[in-house]
Amino acid sequence: MIKRSGVLTAIGAAVASVALAVPSAIAAPSSWTITPTGNFTGSAGVTVLTDNNGNKIQCASSAASGNAPTSPVSGSPAQLASISAISFNSPCTGPFSSTWTVSTTPPWQIWGLDYAAGAGTNSTGQTTGEIRAIKAKVTGSSLLGPCTFDVTGKVAAKYNNPSSGGSNGTLNTAGGGLTLTIANKVGGGCGIVGNTASFQGLYTIVNTATGKSPVISG
Repeated sequence: MIKRSGVLTAIGAAVASVALAVPSAIAAPSSWTITPTGNFTGSAGVTVLTDNNGNKIQCASSAASGNAPTSPVSGSPAQLASISAISFNSPCTGPFSSTWTVSTTPPWQIWGLDYAAGAGTNSTGQTTGEIRAIKAKVTGSSLLGPCTFDVTGKVAAKYNNPSSGGSNGTLNTAGGGLTLTIANKVGGGCGIVGNTASFQGLYTIVNTATGKSPVISG
């Protein structure tokens, strides 16, 4: 016969061992270091804006520029940089033989939410964050007619630190959450356009003074 007290003791020990094996939550950084700071450029190949109806507007390339402030930056989360200009190669293409142009209203903001050392594409650290204050106007025409709409909001993004001494640091919005809002739709061609959208782009970020990508740590 097994004593009930012995069973309870064994269960309690097992629960305790499992609890000890589970890592505790790691707080997000409250101080961030960016090296080097200053002006930077960003360049991307194909970027894609996909609405909630599955329509895709694809641009062949995109270019951006901005500034990272003097380190350290305090805050959890914290604004790590601003995008002062961003453009998309025109014409961009979409469904029903449509062509589009995208005009933007900066500044957009790059925010850091969390940091993982040794993670990311180059295993040299990855910052999880958001691109906020996005504002753009999309204008186009198709077999369905003309269409103009506004895109606003924020997207999730991850910055992958470069390889040691490299210029291959990347800001990636692929697979990120959050949705952009589509509003102020004008024109017959807007009938198929949804109300929300996601954005996919992979930007290589390079400091203009050094020719190297910034390294972010938290």
